[in-house]
Amino acid sequence: MTSTRDALADLLTEAAQQVGSVLTAQGPAVGTSARPYLAPFLGPLAAATPVLHSLSEQLDAYFSDPLPKTPAGLFTLACLAAANGQLNEATAEFITAIEAVCDRAGISPEPSGQRPTTTNTDSAVDAEIAFTTTEWDAIQKAARIGDLDASQFVAVSASAVAAALMFTDLCREIFEGLLADAEYVRTGPDTDAALGTDTESLPTIVQHLLDAPGAAA
Repeated sequence: MTSTRDALADLLTEAAQQVGSVLTAQGPAVGTSARPYLAPFLGPLAAATPVLHSLSEQLDAYFSDPLPKTPAGLFTLACLAAANGQLNEATAEFITAIEAVCDRAGISPEPSGQRPTTTNTDSAVDAEIAFTTTEWDAIQKAARIGDLDASQFVAVSASAVAAALMFTDLCREIFEGLLADAEYVRTGPDTDAALGTDTESLPTIVQHLLDAPGAAA
């Protein structure tokens, strides 16, 4: 179990860098996917999966040793647990958004095998106002590849981009939070002091951890 402030800060920094990899993940090249409107999803989702696995492994390693009783150790544990939970929740919401886009595009399994009808909103795209001729030609080409009409393709693609941006924004918050936590652990006051027996002021989750079998004395 790492216990020095620098070691704990390095642990949080490493976790932050892993989450940060989601922000720079690249999807497939344009034109290489049969479902081009799904491209905004593929890079972030592929990157998030190993990060979730790694964060879970870090937590497992923490729990495999006697739990810490210094403020720095408990703070680090709480930060890792929070980051893992936040990324799990964000990824679950992201997957739900992907499913919604697939439903809207008519590529989810359906008993009828029929594509959902295009809504009035989907049909409300005015190509002459929103896009140049070159852009609209590219949209129509991509829509044909995705087996959608152009206006529906624009609506579905916009939903995909919005969901991907929301997911990466949440990942950026987790990333920046972990970096700030690492800096606090490295430079914060009294983080090596012993907690003693008075833990009533600690968060409930930490109190439960201290009471658990195998907690460090």
